[in-house]
Amino acid sequence: MNLPLFIARRTARSATSTQSTMVRIATAAVAVSVAVMVVTIAVVAGFREQIRATVSDLSADIVVTDLATLYGADSRPVAKSQSIQTIFATTEGVESVDYYAMRGCVVRSKGGAAGVVVKGVTHFDPQSTIATSVTEGTLPRIVEQRYKELLLPEQTAEKLGVKCGERVELLTIGGEGIPERDIFKVCGIYRTVGDMPTVVALTDIRNVQRLNGWSADTVSGFELRVAEGADAYTTSELINTALFEQYEGDENLSSVSAEQIYSNIFAWLQTHDINAAVIVVIMFIVALFNMVTALLILLFERTRMVGILKSLGMNNRTVRQIFLYQAARIVGIGLAIGNGFALLLIAIQRFTGLIKLDATAYFVAEVPVSIGVVEILTINTIFAAVILALLFAATAIVSKIKPSEAVKYE
Repeated sequence: MNLPLFIARRTARSATSTQSTMVRIATAAVAVSVAVMVVTIAVVAGFREQIRATVSDLSADIVVTDLATLYGADSRPVAKSQSIQTIFATTEGVESVDYYAMRGCVVRSKGGAAGVVVKGVTHFDPQSTIATSVTEGTLPRIVEQRYKELLLPEQTAEKLGVKCGERVELLTIGGEGIPERDIFKVCGIYRTVGDMPTVVALTDIRNVQRLNGWSADTVSGFELRVAEGADAYTTSELINTALFEQYEGDENLSSVSAEQIYSNIFAWLQTHDINAAVIVVIMFIVALFNMVTALLILLFERTRMVGILKSLGMNNRTVRQIFLYQAARIVGIGLAIGNGFALLLIAIQRFTGLIKLDATAYFVAEVPVSIGVVEILTINTIFAAVILALLFAATAIVSKIKPSEAVKYE
């Protein structure tokens, strides 16, 4: 029979009102601390995943284009050559490759005019952030037949005073400096978030190639998705090295990761990681303080019992185990309650989107949450292990109790 565990159970049942109160307080402290930590980690992870997905939808994980296109207003033509395709195919971490075409235009309607960058793509993912950000109308159709449809950002649509189904005029400057005009139908309007580009209109890539006078094998650049677990920056640097050593084309191509393009957004994410770390540390300290207080009260109120057990021959290590079993019981109940409450809150937010946010300030319209089993187990394991290790150190006070004096204690 496990004698320390047996005594711990019996003493827990016969606890005084003071002991019961401290146990409840300690249990509540552990539950609240764990719940706050789990929810905090879930929210920070949710922000990271959602914003990365938004950035990836707009510019992919990696963009490869001419330097003049990347850092200037002009869109330089890039050939879809076998040389560049070979580099992408042989670079570790690259999962898929797509291409796009861009053209700076002036969009004009009866209500006004606005400068935009028209970006042509090869397809739209119905589950992408762009697709879910459409507030009016639909995505441009990209099928075998070419449709002159345009997806406008909200800010541009408001400035022009246009709605879905209306037609707008695209003005461009031709090769000889002669203005050229074309008519497009506004098929939809989408909401931009945070510091994302607010003047990018989307359409079929063939429309932009026609505006630029390019063939089907000429594009503005390539958008690359990296494999799960691969680092976009590292992969981007590998591509840059390969472009320098192997690329046979005349274009001055360069590879840039999304973190570099939207460095301000990812710096903002890092501040959230710091805030989360501070919250976790504070909650940990609160739980530890309450647990140590509760354990010391249990020890002091059981001083006479400790003295009797030691006078009967029980060593300090076994006596300390009694109180560690009691502490483990408190931590275990607190963890169960805290995790259950945290998971309930996360589930409510995930499936209902109850707590909303200002998308222009926070990049998302509602508080995102994301957490997995591994993260929850890691939080609980580290929390329980550190708390019990420190409580083990606190029970060293048992060795200071002298049986001859403790048995007189009331």
